[in-house]
Amino acid sequence: MKVKTIGITGASGIIGSKICQNLLENGFIIHVLTRNPENFKKNPNIKTHKIDLLNPDKEKVSNFTKRIKFLFHLASELDDESKMMKTNYYGTKVLVDSIKNKNIPFIYFSSIGVFDFSKSNQINENSHKKQFNLYEKTKFLSEEYILKSYQKNNLKFIILRPSIILDLNMKSKIIDYLITLSRIGIKINFSKKIIANFILLDDVVKTILEIFEKEKALCQSFNISSNILLEDFLMTINKILDKKIFISLPFNLFINIIGLSLFFKPKNKKIKKFFTNTCKVSCQKIEGLLAGKMQLDYFNFLDDYIKSRK
Repeated sequence: MKVKTIGITGASGIIGSKICQNLLENGFIIHVLTRNPENFKKNPNIKTHKIDLLNPDKEKVSNFTKRIKFLFHLASELDDESKMMKTNYYGTKVLVDSIKNKNIPFIYFSSIGVFDFSKSNQINENSHKKQFNLYEKTKFLSEEYILKSYQKNNLKFIILRPSIILDLNMKSKIIDYLITLSRIGIKINFSKKIIANFILLDDVVKTILEIFEKEKALCQSFNISSNILLEDFLMTINKILDKKIFISLPFNLFINIIGLSLFFKPKNKKIKKFFTNTCKVSCQKIEGLLAGKMQLDYFNFLDDYIKSRK
């Protein structure tokens, strides 16, 4: 599909900013829904709409959506649980209600965390869903509302579910934990079955930009991830740091002391899930549509990331 006027939420984030840059370079006009219009430099091809998804003004949202031909909904509350349900779920509902009768397709940026990783050795788009934290729950509820709107109002959508996104400014501290373990000389004897589900930011952006103009992608959901043996990932960190002397720590002992470690919050279920995950994520569906494999050059990423933390 060929569109020239795009709406974006989350345009100042690590993904949205790169999407904006690419679209501007390719002649698109962008309407940005944002709490802080001052974050955007003056550009005749960027139109800002001051709207907070925590408590969105429906009239302003309608004014925003009537000016666009396609919507990228990338905004989410990641940190403050008191704002997650209103921003991530109810804010999404207001956006969906505003476009569902206007024939405006949109991309919804969800999370691979909507799935239950304990039920299978591989996650695909039809796998069983179960959420373990509030953020993932808001993404699941939003997906459910999108599907209901599709069934009742013929809403045109694309749902993308990325795994942990690797970027120099990433929110997750997983990489920092692994680097810290290596720097202090601790080697965890990870099982060959432990899988890290990662995806590079550049691969996510490339996927979004390739998929949004494909008619065949409409009204479908897609997983985005790469599967890496955690042992290989940690060995790469060790190689970059040039660490050769280690205290070997049995895996089971490491898991038992996570809650007591100086580097982890007590009872952090998300961290424990990461270090015990044996489930791969299948990307066959999106790779088939885009006719290409997900590539993950994580050595260069880790090299840059570690240098940025010195």
